[in-house]
Amino acid sequence: IEQEKCEEANVLCNKEIIAKGKSSILLYYRSMCSFKLGRNKEALFDLEAALKHPSLDEDTKTKLVIHKADILWEKGQFKEAIEHLETSPNKPAPIITKIGELKLAYEKQCGLAYGHETMEKIEVFLKWMRDNGAIFDKIRMRYYGLDYRGVHTLKDLSPQELFLYVPQKLIISSALGQSTPIGEKIRNSSLELNWDYLVYITVFLLTQFHDPKSWWKPYMDVYPKSVDTFPIFYTAEEKKMLTGSPMLTHIDEEIEEMKDEYESIVSAVPEFAQFSLDEYIKNKTLVISRIFYVRVHGASERIMVPLADMFNHHYERLGETHWTYDDKEDAFITTAQKLIHKGDPICEHYGRKPNYRFLFYYGFLIEENDQNAVYIKLYFNEMDPNIVVKSNMLGKEQDSYLRAFKFFENYDENQSTNDKMLSYLRLIVAKDKLEDFAPYLVPPIVSPKSCSFLKRKLTCPPISLQNEEDMLVKLKFIAEKCLKKYPEPYAADVETLKSGKPLTFNQRNCLVVRSNEKKVLMDIIDMCNLGMELMKMAPSAAQTHFDTSEKDMPYALYFTKSLLPFLHRVKQCYP
Repeated sequence: IEQEKCEEANVLCNKEIIAKGKSSILLYYRSMCSFKLGRNKEALFDLEAALKHPSLDEDTKTKLVIHKADILWEKGQFKEAIEHLETSPNKPAPIITKIGELKLAYEKQCGLAYGHETMEKIEVFLKWMRDNGAIFDKIRMRYYGLDYRGVHTLKDLSPQELFLYVPQKLIISSALGQSTPIGEKIRNSSLELNWDYLVYITVFLLTQFHDPKSWWKPYMDVYPKSVDTFPIFYTAEEKKMLTGSPMLTHIDEEIEEMKDEYESIVSAVPEFAQFSLDEYIKNKTLVISRIFYVRVHGASERIMVPLADMFNHHYERLGETHWTYDDKEDAFITTAQKLIHKGDPICEHYGRKPNYRFLFYYGFLIEENDQNAVYIKLYFNEMDPNIVVKSNMLGKEQDSYLRAFKFFENYDENQSTNDKMLSYLRLIVAKDKLEDFAPYLVPPIVSPKSCSFLKRKLTCPPISLQNEEDMLVKLKFIAEKCLKKYPEPYAADVETLKSGKPLTFNQRNCLVVRSNEKKVLMDIIDMCNLGMELMKMAPSAAQTHFDTSEKDMPYALYFTKSLLPFLHRVKQCYP
């Protein structure tokens, strides 16, 4: 066994047991073999038999007591391992030493000392999960700070190895929220709710928080309480750092939307007023940040999964794990897709998103993020004589406001999204020949002047030389106008971030997100300037200029896929 030849040792134990019969020491050795081979169930079976065997002596008993603690520890049952040692009737020196070692290891593994109030709540939660059918003996929660936890591996995880199993009874769905007395009244009311599943899950959580005897109390006790890192809960001073950013408008709109939603629910179901507006906004914000999108028995569902919702995000860990709802098992399961080493954190990849989305919906961001974007609201010119026709073409009433778009820094991966905004800009600046846009509207229209109010999407390439130039002039004007809203220049933000100046978590995030937005706007201005410059050249000269000096710019794809091919095609026909 000491030479790690456990298969051979196991064979020898079996031979001895067959030849001489069972004894406490042989059962102990066989239990050790099973333990080292990862067969904990068999190890515990032999261990319990050894403790009851008449041949048991004090020395072997001490070894068995310590051995059982090792098995419990290996299964992630840290508290149970220490309690097992502490409740042993006799505590010879080896057991006392082992208790000290495990308590030190506990603090290292868990982030807090054994017996700490926070860890006690976590231990109750983990036991509640195990007692109700969850299986997670290869992973363990770790405390990082207030309301900041993670999950780490207890051993190497192989590709395709299942490491988390959460049965349906431990999963929170919108159906649970609808089944509460208040949820049922909301469902039976005439309320029209956006994203109603978020409302019902929030309702469920609120009812459980207010019920001291709730079956879900172990989960409620470890559920995050702090929302300070989410922008809608920023202080006035922190919001001031976002001056000029579209994030401020998003914050106001989100708060107003949730306030209206809350008031409409209270109006329809007066007893909902037992939950304050602040409670509602906080809990709905947390639900949005922790929800899983799955298919359950063929239907699309949004669920919350205890423990799985504590996996953190890592931008470089795409494809490392895979989670799904297993219809056959009626459980949420998570498997490793690659080798994950012992002690590593279990991380999910929350998707490739711009930093304003990470910050707004999850309360953190990625400093080295290549998916940054800026929100840009587009408007028709109120003095445009064609504003009615253009509005009708898109299936909307006459209104100067068109819609908001995301414009991404990474054009290669977000070409369709960026091209969509450019398409609408082309329509905004169009002075005539509106029929040229008709083939690019979905669903199609017969005539721009006689179309029904059916919402349509527009995706069109460059229409004409003049229209494309007007589009670039307009886009540059918009970007410059947005850039002027920020009090500090981009360079100042970069300098502050590099300086090592003491910043709080939220202050740094404000600087990062606003500098991201400024960089995108500056790149848009560079793109527009280059586009207008190339349009003055002959196609071959424009191509040469771009290839020799500009091909690595952020928005190169606009030139290679749209503008330069268009110039070659049009200028050859109309030099």
